[in-house]
Amino acid sequence: MLKKHLTLVLFSSIFCYYTAAQNKKKASAAPVANSQELNTAKGIIQFLYASYDFGNINEKGGRVSHTFKFVNTGYAPVKINDVITSCGCTQTNWISKPVSPNDTGYVNVVFDPDGRQGKLDKVITVMSDGSPKSQVLAIKGTVYPSKFNFANTYKYQYGNLAVITNILNFPAVKSTKYDSTEIGFYNMSNKQIYIYRIDAPNNILITKPTDFMPPNTGMQLKVKYYANRPIEYGPIKQEIRIHTNDDSIPTKVFYVSANVIQDFSDLSKSERKKAPKAVFNKTEIDLGNHSLFSTPVAKFTITNKGKQDLIIHKVVRTCNCLTPSLSQMIIPKGKTATLDVTYSLANMAGPDTKTIKLITNDPNQPEVTLTVKINVTE
Repeated sequence: MLKKHLTLVLFSSIFCYYTAAQNKKKASAAPVANSQELNTAKGIIQFLYASYDFGNINEKGGRVSHTFKFVNTGYAPVKINDVITSCGCTQTNWISKPVSPNDTGYVNVVFDPDGRQGKLDKVITVMSDGSPKSQVLAIKGTVYPSKFNFANTYKYQYGNLAVITNILNFPAVKSTKYDSTEIGFYNMSNKQIYIYRIDAPNNILITKPTDFMPPNTGMQLKVKYYANRPIEYGPIKQEIRIHTNDDSIPTKVFYVSANVIQDFSDLSKSERKKAPKAVFNKTEIDLGNHSLFSTPVAKFTITNKGKQDLIIHKVVRTCNCLTPSLSQMIIPKGKTATLDVTYSLANMAGPDTKTIKLITNDPNQPEVTLTVKINVTE
Protein backbone atom coordinates (compact mmCIF):
# COMPACT_ATOMS: atom_id res chain seq x y z
CA MET A 1 0.00 0.00 0.00
CA LEU A 2 2.82 2.39 0.95
CA LYS A 3 4.59 1.55 -2.29
CA LYS A 4 1.48 2.41 -4.30
CA HIS A 5 1.14 5.74 -2.50
CA LEU A 6 4.78 6.68 -3.20
CA THR A 7 4.27 5.87 -6.89
CA LEU A 8 1.31 8.25 -7.14
CA VAL A 9 3.21 11.06 -5.43
CA LEU A 10 6.15 10.62 -7.76
CA PHE A 11 3.90 10.63 -10.88
CA SER A 12 2.14 13.80 -9.71
CA SER A 13 5.44 15.58 -9.16
CA ILE A 14 6.66 14.69 -12.64
CA PHE A 15 3.36 15.88 -14.25
CA CYS A 16 3.45 19.24 -12.44
CA TYR A 17 7.08 19.81 -13.44
CA TYR A 18 6.30 19.00 -17.10
CA THR A 19 3.28 21.36 -17.16
CA ALA A 20 5.26 24.21 -15.62
CA ALA A 21 8.03 23.71 -18.17
CA GLN A 22 5.57 23.87 -21.04
CA ASN A 23 3.95 27.06 -19.71
CA LYS A 24 7.36 28.63 -19.29
CA LYS A 25 8.23 27.69 -22.87
CA LYS A 26 5.00 29.25 -24.21
CA ALA A 27 5.50 32.41 -22.18
CA SER A 28 9.01 32.87 -23.51
CA ALA A 29 7.65 32.61 -27.12
CA ALA A 30 5.19 35.62 -26.73
CA PRO A 31 6.24 38.85 -28.59
CA VAL A 32 6.93 40.94 -25.51
CA ALA A 33 9.60 43.63 -25.75
CA ASN A 34 12.32 43.55 -23.13
CA SER A 35 13.33 46.65 -21.17
CA GLN A 36 16.05 47.56 -23.64
CA GLU A 37 13.63 47.25 -26.58
CA LEU A 38 11.05 49.40 -24.80
CA ASN A 39 13.61 52.10 -24.23
CA THR A 40 14.41 52.25 -27.96
CA ALA A 41 10.90 51.30 -29.28
CA LYS A 42 9.21 53.36 -31.97
CA GLY A 43 5.83 53.34 -33.58
CA ILE A 44 5.54 51.81 -37.04
CA ILE A 45 3.05 53.18 -39.57
CA GLN A 46 1.74 50.29 -41.66
CA PHE A 47 -0.58 51.51 -44.47
CA LEU A 48 -3.16 49.05 -45.76
CA TYR A 49 -2.08 50.06 -49.28
CA ALA A 50 0.20 52.80 -50.62
CA SER A 51 -1.47 53.64 -53.95
CA TYR A 52 -5.02 54.52 -55.04
CA ASP A 53 -6.40 54.79 -58.60
CA PHE A 54 -9.33 57.20 -59.09
CA GLY A 55 -9.95 55.90 -62.62
CA ASN A 56 -11.61 58.45 -64.94
CA ILE A 57 -11.97 61.92 -63.43
CA ASN A 58 -14.12 64.65 -64.95
CA GLU A 59 -12.11 67.87 -65.22
CA LYS A 60 -15.14 69.99 -64.26
CA GLY A 61 -16.70 67.45 -61.89
CA GLY A 62 -15.18 68.87 -58.71
CA ARG A 63 -12.50 67.68 -56.33
CA VAL A 64 -11.91 64.00 -55.59
CA SER A 65 -10.60 62.62 -52.31
CA HIS A 66 -9.37 59.39 -50.78
CA THR A 67 -8.44 58.39 -47.25
CA PHE A 68 -5.37 56.18 -46.70
CA LYS A 69 -5.68 54.24 -43.44
CA PHE A 70 -2.83 52.79 -41.39
CA VAL A 71 -2.19 50.70 -38.28
CA ASN A 72 0.56 51.34 -35.71
CA THR A 73 2.30 47.94 -35.55
CA GLY A 74 5.11 49.18 -33.31
CA TYR A 75 5.60 49.16 -29.52
CA ALA A 76 5.23 52.92 -28.97
CA PRO A 77 2.84 55.68 -30.05
CA VAL A 78 3.53 57.25 -33.43
CA LYS A 79 2.74 60.77 -34.58
CA ILE A 80 2.60 62.19 -38.11
CA ASN A 81 4.69 65.35 -38.21
CA ASP A 82 4.00 66.47 -41.77
CA VAL A 83 2.61 65.38 -45.14
CA ILE A 84 4.31 66.76 -48.25
CA THR A 85 2.65 66.80 -51.68
CA SER A 86 4.30 66.96 -55.09
CA CYS A 87 1.78 69.45 -56.51
CA GLY A 88 -0.27 72.41 -55.33
CA CYS A 89 -3.31 70.69 -56.87
CA THR A 90 -3.21 68.17 -54.00
CA GLN A 91 -4.19 68.98 -50.44
CA THR A 92 -3.96 66.77 -47.37
CA ASN A 93 -5.14 66.43 -43.80
CA TRP A 94 -4.28 63.73 -41.26
CA ILE A 95 -4.82 62.54 -37.73
CA SER A 96 -3.15 65.07 -35.47
CA LYS A 97 -2.87 63.12 -32.21
CA PRO A 98 -0.38 60.28 -31.53
CA VAL A 99 -1.63 56.83 -32.51
CA SER A 100 -1.11 54.13 -29.88
CA PRO A 101 0.16 50.63 -30.73
CA ASN A 102 -2.46 48.55 -32.58
CA ASP A 103 -4.65 51.65 -33.13
CA THR A 104 -5.47 53.13 -36.53
CA GLY A 105 -4.92 56.51 -38.15
CA TYR A 106 -5.41 58.15 -41.53
CA VAL A 107 -4.07 60.51 -44.18
CA ASN A 108 -6.74 62.14 -46.38
CA VAL A 109 -5.73 63.31 -49.87
CA VAL A 110 -7.81 65.78 -51.96
CA PHE A 111 -7.07 66.38 -55.66
CA ASP A 112 -8.49 69.25 -57.77
CA PRO A 113 -8.68 68.17 -61.47
CA ASP A 114 -9.73 71.56 -62.90
CA GLY A 115 -7.34 72.47 -65.74
CA ARG A 116 -5.27 69.28 -65.37
CA GLN A 117 -6.33 67.04 -68.25
CA GLY A 118 -4.40 63.85 -68.89
CA LYS A 119 -2.71 61.27 -66.73
CA LEU A 120 -2.71 61.78 -62.96
CA ASP A 121 0.32 60.43 -61.07
CA LYS A 122 1.07 62.30 -57.84
CA VAL A 123 3.10 61.28 -54.78
CA ILE A 124 2.52 62.19 -51.14
CA THR A 125 5.31 61.86 -48.58
CA VAL A 126 4.28 61.11 -44.97
CA MET A 127 6.77 62.24 -42.30
CA SER A 128 6.50 60.79 -38.76
CA ASP A 129 8.46 60.22 -35.54
CA GLY A 130 8.13 56.48 -36.12
CA SER A 131 10.09 53.98 -38.13
CA PRO A 132 10.68 54.65 -40.97
CA LYS A 133 10.62 58.41 -40.70
CA SER A 134 9.09 58.86 -44.17
CA GLN A 135 6.78 56.85 -46.43
CA VAL A 136 5.45 57.54 -49.93
CA LEU A 137 1.81 57.29 -51.04
CA ALA A 138 0.55 57.71 -54.61
CA ILE A 139 -2.68 58.71 -56.34
CA LYS A 140 -3.36 57.86 -59.99
CA GLY A 141 -6.07 58.31 -62.61
CA THR A 142 -6.97 60.06 -65.87
CA VAL A 143 -8.48 63.56 -66.04
CA TYR A 144 -10.65 64.00 -69.15
CA PRO A 145 -12.55 67.03 -70.55
CA SER A 146 -16.06 67.53 -69.19
CA LYS A 147 -17.73 66.56 -72.51
CA PHE A 148 -15.45 63.62 -73.27
CA ASN A 149 -16.87 60.25 -74.29
CA PHE A 150 -20.59 60.96 -73.87
CA ALA A 151 -21.38 64.28 -75.59
CA ASN A 152 -22.86 62.54 -78.64
CA THR A 153 -25.40 60.69 -76.48
CA TYR A 154 -26.15 63.03 -73.57
CA LYS A 155 -27.24 66.32 -75.12
CA TYR A 156 -28.43 68.29 -72.09
CA GLN A 157 -26.94 69.12 -68.71
CA TYR A 158 -28.88 69.39 -65.44
CA GLY A 159 -26.31 70.49 -62.91
CA ASN A 160 -23.79 67.65 -62.60
CA LEU A 161 -26.02 65.20 -64.47
CA ALA A 162 -26.08 64.98 -68.26
CA VAL A 163 -29.28 63.65 -69.84
CA ILE A 164 -30.20 62.33 -73.27
CA THR A 165 -33.30 64.57 -73.39
CA ASN A 166 -35.49 66.50 -70.98
CA ILE A 167 -38.68 65.87 -73.00
CA LEU A 168 -40.50 62.52 -73.11
CA ASN A 169 -42.88 62.06 -76.03
CA PHE A 170 -45.58 59.38 -76.32
CA PRO A 171 -47.34 60.13 -79.64
CA ALA A 172 -49.94 57.32 -79.62
CA VAL A 173 -50.83 55.73 -76.28
CA LYS A 174 -53.74 53.31 -76.62
CA SER A 175 -56.35 53.60 -73.88
CA THR A 176 -56.02 49.92 -72.86
CA LYS A 177 -52.22 49.64 -73.08
CA TYR A 178 -49.08 51.61 -72.26
CA ASP A 179 -46.09 53.09 -74.03
CA SER A 180 -42.54 53.09 -72.68
CA THR A 181 -39.22 54.88 -72.93
CA GLU A 182 -36.11 55.55 -70.84
CA ILE A 183 -34.47 58.52 -69.16
CA GLY A 184 -30.71 58.34 -69.65
CA PHE A 185 -28.44 59.96 -67.06
CA TYR A 186 -24.67 60.39 -66.87
CA ASN A 187 -23.00 61.48 -63.65
CA MET A 188 -20.39 64.00 -64.80
CA SER A 189 -19.26 64.82 -61.27
CA ASN A 190 -16.52 63.14 -59.28
CA LYS A 191 -18.84 62.28 -56.41
CA GLN A 192 -21.67 59.82 -55.94
CA ILE A 193 -25.13 61.20 -56.74
CA TYR A 194 -28.18 59.86 -54.91
CA ILE A 195 -31.73 59.83 -56.33
CA TYR A 196 -33.86 59.92 -53.20
CA ARG A 197 -37.34 60.69 -54.62
CA ILE A 198 -39.22 60.74 -57.91
CA ASP A 199 -42.47 62.70 -58.20
CA ALA A 200 -44.61 61.54 -61.12
CA PRO A 201 -48.35 61.46 -61.93
CA ASN A 202 -50.14 58.23 -61.02
CA ASN A 203 -50.33 57.12 -64.64
CA ILE A 204 -46.54 57.27 -65.10
CA LEU A 205 -44.51 54.39 -63.61
CA ILE A 206 -40.75 54.92 -63.20
CA THR A 207 -38.28 52.28 -62.06
CA LYS A 208 -34.59 52.81 -61.33
CA PRO A 209 -31.92 50.09 -61.13
CA THR A 210 -30.35 51.63 -58.03
CA ASP A 211 -30.54 54.73 -55.84
CA PHE A 212 -26.91 55.71 -56.41
CA MET A 213 -24.88 56.81 -59.41
CA PRO A 214 -21.12 56.47 -58.91
CA PRO A 215 -18.89 59.15 -60.48
CA ASN A 216 -18.50 59.05 -64.27
CA THR A 217 -21.16 56.39 -64.82
CA GLY A 218 -24.53 56.25 -66.56
CA MET A 219 -27.98 55.11 -65.45
CA GLN A 220 -31.21 54.33 -67.31
CA LEU A 221 -34.59 54.97 -65.68
CA LYS A 222 -37.41 52.95 -67.26
CA VAL A 223 -40.65 54.87 -67.85
CA LYS A 224 -44.09 53.39 -68.56
CA TYR A 225 -46.91 55.71 -69.59
CA TYR A 226 -50.52 54.58 -69.04
CA ALA A 227 -53.72 56.43 -69.92
CA ASN A 228 -55.17 58.35 -67.00
CA ARG A 229 -58.22 57.03 -65.19
CA PRO A 230 -60.80 58.29 -66.00
CA ILE A 231 -59.33 58.32 -69.48
CA GLU A 232 -58.46 61.69 -70.94
CA TYR A 233 -58.13 61.42 -74.70
CA GLY A 234 -56.00 63.53 -76.95
CA PRO A 235 -52.86 65.59 -76.15
CA ILE A 236 -51.79 65.70 -72.50
CA LYS A 237 -48.95 67.63 -70.86
CA GLN A 238 -47.40 66.41 -67.58
CA GLU A 239 -44.19 66.69 -65.56
CA ILE A 240 -41.77 64.37 -63.78
CA ARG A 241 -39.56 65.70 -60.98
CA ILE A 242 -36.46 63.75 -59.95
CA HIS A 243 -34.94 64.83 -56.63
CA THR A 244 -31.21 64.27 -56.07
CA ASN A 245 -28.40 65.34 -53.77
CA ASP A 246 -26.73 67.18 -56.65
CA ASP A 247 -25.59 70.48 -55.15
CA SER A 248 -26.14 72.10 -58.57
CA ILE A 249 -29.84 71.92 -59.57
CA PRO A 250 -30.90 69.13 -57.19
CA THR A 251 -34.39 68.75 -58.74
CA LYS A 252 -34.45 67.65 -62.39
CA VAL A 253 -37.70 68.44 -64.24
CA PHE A 254 -38.74 66.38 -67.28
CA TYR A 255 -41.65 67.40 -69.51
CA VAL A 256 -44.01 64.68 -70.71
CA SER A 257 -46.06 65.02 -73.88
CA ALA A 258 -48.57 62.26 -74.70
CA ASN A 259 -51.45 61.65 -77.07
CA VAL A 260 -54.00 59.11 -75.80
CA ILE A 261 -56.16 57.38 -78.39
CA GLN A 262 -59.08 55.02 -77.97
CA ASP A 263 -58.20 51.36 -78.53
CA PHE A 264 -60.48 49.77 -81.12
CA SER A 265 -58.34 46.68 -81.69
CA ASP A 266 -60.75 44.33 -79.88
CA LEU A 267 -63.83 45.35 -81.88
CA SER A 268 -65.39 42.55 -83.94
CA LYS A 269 -66.71 43.09 -87.48
CA SER A 270 -70.29 43.28 -86.22
CA GLU A 271 -69.31 45.80 -83.53
CA ARG A 272 -67.58 47.97 -86.14
CA LYS A 273 -70.76 47.96 -88.25
CA LYS A 274 -72.69 49.25 -85.22
CA ALA A 275 -70.08 51.87 -84.35
CA PRO A 276 -70.68 55.63 -84.68
CA LYS A 277 -69.66 57.32 -87.91
CA ALA A 278 -68.68 60.99 -88.07
CA VAL A 279 -69.46 62.82 -91.31
CA PHE A 280 -68.35 66.45 -91.77
CA ASN A 281 -69.85 68.94 -94.20
CA LYS A 282 -66.33 70.31 -94.71
CA THR A 283 -62.87 69.65 -93.29
CA GLU A 284 -61.48 72.96 -94.57
CA ILE A 285 -62.99 76.46 -94.62
CA ASP A 286 -61.44 79.54 -96.22
CA LEU A 287 -62.78 82.66 -94.51
CA GLY A 288 -61.33 84.94 -97.20
CA ASN A 289 -60.27 88.51 -96.47
CA HIS A 290 -60.87 90.07 -93.06
CA SER A 291 -59.55 93.18 -91.40
CA LEU A 292 -57.27 93.21 -88.39
CA PHE A 293 -59.00 92.89 -84.98
CA SER A 294 -62.15 91.38 -86.48
CA THR A 295 -63.57 88.02 -85.31
CA PRO A 296 -64.85 85.92 -88.22
CA VAL A 297 -66.42 82.51 -87.56
CA ALA A 298 -65.93 79.25 -89.45
CA LYS A 299 -68.95 76.93 -89.16
CA PHE A 300 -68.58 73.14 -89.40
CA THR A 301 -71.33 70.52 -89.05
CA ILE A 302 -70.85 66.97 -87.76
CA THR A 303 -73.46 64.30 -88.50
CA ASN A 304 -73.52 60.88 -86.86
CA LYS A 305 -74.38 58.35 -89.57
CA GLY A 306 -73.52 55.36 -87.42
CA LYS A 307 -75.71 53.20 -85.17
CA GLN A 308 -74.35 54.30 -81.77
CA ASP A 309 -73.79 57.65 -80.08
CA LEU A 310 -70.88 59.62 -81.51
CA ILE A 311 -68.75 61.02 -78.69
CA ILE A 312 -66.41 63.97 -79.21
CA HIS A 313 -63.86 63.29 -76.49
CA LYS A 314 -61.91 66.50 -76.96
CA VAL A 315 -61.55 69.52 -79.24
CA VAL A 316 -57.90 70.56 -79.51
CA ARG A 317 -56.90 73.97 -80.88
CA THR A 318 -53.42 74.72 -82.15
CA CYS A 319 -53.56 78.45 -81.41
CA ASN A 320 -55.10 80.64 -78.72
CA CYS A 321 -56.42 82.81 -81.55
CA LEU A 322 -59.02 80.11 -82.24
CA THR A 323 -62.04 79.67 -79.96
CA PRO A 324 -64.04 76.48 -80.74
CA SER A 325 -67.64 76.08 -79.60
CA LEU A 326 -69.34 72.68 -80.07
CA SER A 327 -73.12 72.51 -79.68
CA GLN A 328 -72.98 69.02 -78.10
CA MET A 329 -70.25 66.54 -77.19
CA ILE A 330 -72.50 63.47 -77.60
CA ILE A 331 -74.29 63.18 -80.95
CA PRO A 332 -77.02 60.50 -81.19
CA LYS A 333 -77.34 58.45 -84.38
CA GLY A 334 -78.84 60.44 -87.22
CA LYS A 335 -78.31 63.77 -85.45
CA THR A 336 -76.09 66.73 -86.33
CA ALA A 337 -74.00 69.05 -84.17
CA THR A 338 -72.38 72.37 -85.10
CA LEU A 339 -68.83 73.48 -84.42
CA ASP A 340 -68.21 77.22 -84.55
CA VAL A 341 -64.57 78.30 -84.68
CA THR A 342 -64.04 81.99 -83.94
CA TYR A 343 -60.83 83.48 -85.36
CA SER A 344 -59.50 86.45 -83.34
CA LEU A 345 -57.37 88.54 -85.68
CA ALA A 346 -54.76 90.37 -83.65
CA ASN A 347 -51.01 90.82 -84.21
CA MET A 348 -51.11 89.16 -87.63
CA ALA A 349 -51.17 90.14 -91.27
CA GLY A 350 -51.51 88.43 -94.61
CA PRO A 351 -52.55 84.81 -95.26
CA ASP A 352 -52.73 82.45 -92.30
CA THR A 353 -53.78 78.83 -91.68
CA LYS A 354 -54.74 77.21 -88.36
CA THR A 355 -56.18 73.80 -87.45
CA ILE A 356 -58.59 72.24 -84.96
CA LYS A 357 -58.37 68.54 -84.05
CA LEU A 358 -61.35 66.47 -82.86
CA ILE A 359 -60.85 63.26 -80.86
CA THR A 360 -63.83 60.91 -81.43
CA ASN A 361 -65.03 57.37 -80.73
CA ASP A 362 -65.43 56.66 -84.44
CA PRO A 363 -63.08 53.67 -84.98
CA ASN A 364 -62.47 54.63 -88.60
CA GLN A 365 -61.46 58.21 -87.85
CA PRO A 366 -60.60 58.63 -84.16
CA GLU A 367 -58.79 61.90 -84.95
CA VAL A 368 -60.12 64.45 -87.44
CA THR A 369 -58.27 67.64 -88.37
CA LEU A 370 -60.26 70.68 -89.49
CA THR A 371 -58.50 73.56 -91.24
CA VAL A 372 -59.33 77.27 -91.19
CA LYS A 373 -57.72 79.66 -93.68
CA ILE A 374 -57.84 83.45 -93.70
CA ASN A 375 -56.23 86.50 -95.22
CA VAL A 376 -55.77 89.39 -92.80
CA THR A 377 -55.94 92.84 -94.37
CA GLU A 378 -55.28 96.26 -92.86
